[in-house]
Amino acid sequence: MKVLVIQTAFAGDLVLTLPLIQEAGRLIPDAEVHVLCIPSTAPLLENHPSIHTTHVYDKRSSGFTGLWRMAQTLRDERFDVCLCPHRSIRSAFLAWFTGADTRVGFDRSSGRWMFNEIVQYDETAHEVERNLSLLEAIGYQPKPVAAPRLYPGSRDTTSVGEVLKDIPGELPIICVAPGSVWATKRWTEEGFIALVKALKEEAAVCLIGGPGDANICAAIADAVPSERVLALSGKLSFLASAALVGRSALVISNDSAPVHIASAMSTPVVEIYGATSPGFGFTPWQVPHRIVQRGDLDCKPCAIHGGDACPISTFECMKGLSPDAVISAALELLREAE
Repeated sequence: MKVLVIQTAFAGDLVLTLPLIQEAGRLIPDAEVHVLCIPSTAPLLENHPSIHTTHVYDKRSSGFTGLWRMAQTLRDERFDVCLCPHRSIRSAFLAWFTGADTRVGFDRSSGRWMFNEIVQYDETAHEVERNLSLLEAIGYQPKPVAAPRLYPGSRDTTSVGEVLKDIPGELPIICVAPGSVWATKRWTEEGFIALVKALKEEAAVCLIGGPGDANICAAIADAVPSERVLALSGKLSFLASAALVGRSALVISNDSAPVHIASAMSTPVVEIYGATSPGFGFTPWQVPHRIVQRGDLDCKPCAIHGGDACPISTFECMKGLSPDAVISAALELLREAE
């Protein structure tokens, strides 16, 4: 049976869709699982044993012509089942155009009328559980604690060995991810500098992220000059970063993709919340973790994705977040892992 899973959102969203992909492959008889994603996230799926084929759709630059071409490509695959956790009308259209007999999506989808199985989007559940509910709607019982898994290859582990070659083997590694697509999800540079100054006494600190995070990572590393602090943003592929995370004792991140990569690599997490909230269902999954946030602000949360600027121009959710709170949470998790 041919199954298509559509997830054309950000990297973290794709990682949180992996339990759905994995359970679809396990539960649906003779499943051949295909995944539709965007170019920037496709490398995350390399080597994954649950995935037969990855289809890459450049939704940002291909316009209507690209949408129509992708729709035709998917229709030619003659899918039996289409599972669509992504809630845009474009994704719903692609699901509908496949012609699959079973098309499953959420009631919050902009194009829900193009599905023939509609599932309630449970605001109280974790995103992994919400995604797995798409399988439940068509009669399957996924494992309730199914965790995402990533599969770095030998080239990825070699890359990590190269960047860590000067770090003593007995020294713990902590990955710190100071970036996010959304400005109001990013803790302050000053906060991260104070954090890294404290942590380098305990461990080697690897500053990680995509190419867009290179400036903030470099600024933090410049402020804390040490052989124990490595600015690696943009220097490792997605799966090499996952391999690094897998070798680490801890990940500290804003509410962004590195949190979910850590979950996929079974690494403990400290997650820092600003404009968003743990109640949205994007917390670390099935790993030891701590949440650090301001809990005393009436204006918080202000948006599910955050935004480019604080809507009331204070940014108190991040500016008022004490480095001591993050340092304390990190040291607690490190001690627990000893």
